Amino acid sequence: MKRTTGAIAVLAAATLALTACGGGGPEDSSTAAGGGEGLTPAAGEECTEDKVGGTITMGEYVMLPSFMPGQGQYGIRGGAESAAIYDRLMIWNPESHEFEPKLAESLEANDDNTVWTLKLREGVNFSNGDPLTAEDVAFSVGLHKDPATQSVAMTQALYVTEAKVVDPQTVEFTLDAPWAGFPALLAGTVGEVIPQKAFEAAGPEKWATEPIGAGAFVLESYIPNQEVVLKPNPEYYDGPVCPTLEFIRIPGSQGTYDAFQTGELQVGVLRGAKFVSEAKSDGTQGFEEIISAGSIINMNSGKSGYDGVLTDVRARQAVAHALDRDLWDQRLAGGEGQPTSALVAESSRFFDGQEGPAYDVEEAKRLVEEVKADKPDWDGTLELLISDGPENVEAGVVAKAMLDAAGFNVSIVNAPVSQVTARQFTGDYEIVIGGLAPSDADLASTFASGMTPGGATNLTGIDDPELTAALADFKAAADLDAQKEALTTVQEVYNEVMPFTVLANAEQYVVVDESVKGVVPTLSSVVLFDNAYVEE
Repeated sequence: MKRTTGAIAVLAAATLALTACGGGGPEDSSTAAGGGEGLTPAAGEECTEDKVGGTITMGEYVMLPSFMPGQGQYGIRGGAESAAIYDRLMIWNPESHEFEPKLAESLEANDDNTVWTLKLREGVNFSNGDPLTAEDVAFSVGLHKDPATQSVAMTQALYVTEAKVVDPQTVEFTLDAPWAGFPALLAGTVGEVIPQKAFEAAGPEKWATEPIGAGAFVLESYIPNQEVVLKPNPEYYDGPVCPTLEFIRIPGSQGTYDAFQTGELQVGVLRGAKFVSEAKSDGTQGFEEIISAGSIINMNSGKSGYDGVLTDVRARQAVAHALDRDLWDQRLAGGEGQPTSALVAESSRFFDGQEGPAYDVEEAKRLVEEVKADKPDWDGTLELLISDGPENVEAGVVAKAMLDAAGFNVSIVNAPVSQVTARQFTGDYEIVIGGLAPSDADLASTFASGMTPGGATNLTGIDDPELTAALADFKAAADLDAQKEALTTVQEVYNEVMPFTVLANAEQYVVVDESVKGVVPTLSSVVLFDNAYVEE
């Protein structure tokens, strides 16, 4: 292998190993990312000089919003685009169940996981020729902590109280509390190092469309929300780099899989049990991930000044009780999905019998009538925001029918997926079908980000002290048994507060054509292309 990974024991006392179960793939399937099973592409293949050339086209579920720091955390939201430009300090290896250094040489913790020391590998330059230094790492973490950057990893970055430059190759991170899962921060978008001098010279507006990174690729062309073309970085530290990469948006998983089958795409992100099952039944190779709380209904409980009916917890509880998740699964996934109201999937290593609110349409009706009695001006009206992918439109129709049966009066508003994503982050909605994207490598920080005040992915505006305290205890738990116990408390408080309601776990599958070799998965269905090549 070109890449020096040297799988180090970075996780101290608390092991963050994924439990490889669930999925039910073909008999010859192998363990894949996130607890699922799939026809996993062969590992260990890599680009060499004689393989340089060719183009790999990837269909994106959502295009990367911009190349500003903190936008590419998730594979379904352009994570492969930003990782290709910037590279990452650490990566998560779903096969070995370990974090491994990439731009880093090593990462070690003190005894209580409150101080972590990172050493950079030697000889890494950005694509403009500047060396990558500890100063750049510390600067990058600061960008993610700045609300003006609007990083989706801001909440997690704020756990770092100090990023101290020890020497040009060493950074010492001091945390606000013990966090055994800290390597996940540097394996995500915060681990995409930004060159300080170049960023300050360019300014945020220019940087959003003209990034400079240490990754295997450099930007050739960029049409927002339509197409990104990347060409090999001739100065990549771990070169050579073989293909040109093209990322395009094709609405919906059905359209993506159709384009993959016709050869328009060589890689594509599928989301949803129906499409994952179809791809696996066809024998299509790929990387699967089962995501806890991957399908949810967000309910605006006060974000951006919203003062409507959902600020009343009874209305939110009524929505949760009104949804028949098994029927939802039958209608939308042919019964092949993972319907649940619990925060965590049964395949998760954190699962310990936690249960969410039960389907109870009579209780939902009672709550709706109670709210109507207290709010005479409210007639049950709710506005449901839905993105324009065909499967999302169908999901909106099913959700409306269930909610209307409980006494709500739901109107559906359709919008392009980019607008729906933006409106969720700005609080410009009442209810919306969405999903969390936690990794089982570090579930606590994602839940904290989504359910605590100021959390970067707190799209509902929930601010409940008891829920915040329960999430803090979950993050600080030192071992798996303590984490399970803490998560059970989180579930119990969540069931009362109900900032969003879980519909199902999400199943994601990054399909990879057999002509494409050397693609590597990491956190949150992000794939890395620095070793990739096209086999003629």
